[in-house]
Amino acid sequence: MNPALRAVRVTAIMACCALAGLYAGQWFFADRPTAPPAQSPDPAREAELSLVTELPSFKLTDLDGERRDIRDFSGQPLLINFWATWCAPCRKEMPLLQTLHDDSPGGVQVIGIAIDRQPAVETFIAEAGVTYPILVGQEDAIAAAESFGPEFIALPFSILVAADGEVIGLETGELDPAEIRGLARLTAELGAGRLSVADARDRFPGS
Repeated sequence: MNPALRAVRVTAIMACCALAGLYAGQWFFADRPTAPPAQSPDPAREAELSLVTELPSFKLTDLDGERRDIRDFSGQPLLINFWATWCAPCRKEMPLLQTLHDDSPGGVQVIGIAIDRQPAVETFIAEAGVTYPILVGQEDAIAAAESFGPEFIALPFSILVAADGEVIGLETGELDPAEIRGLARLTAELGAGRLSVADARDRFPGS
């Protein structure tokens, strides 16, 4: 992304966070890439994002400092969740994601991708008791989110991917308990062969 455009974007993000009442001011430094808080999804934007049909290839660092390719997790359904420690909706939905992880052994694998600094992520993860895999990045994590569509628009941002790497759906904004349960049922039926990927896309929350 052009540096001038990114600078304008970060300025707009800061204003949105202030209006939302988030304590984001301390997080926005010149070298800290960020994303806006969750907002109501735009139907036209969701239509653009839905054109991404296969899991893109990107690498990010895990909490042990190892570079991981997102495709290392292929072979099982994935729920990829972009988040940040300063994003209140992200923090609110993480216990639901942890429950999905705990209740779906052999089912959907939750992967958290923090657009944040690693020390802050490590502290939050330890306090929240999150045990599913977490990857961390700043500019590279934003690029990873943008690879799912023409523009990264908000946090939290979640992507459901089938075991063969086909993207089922994208969701901007906080997932609620009903949506989490729906994702669990969707991946279970897909894995059992009772649904095709096309049918799963039609039943994806927000479709």
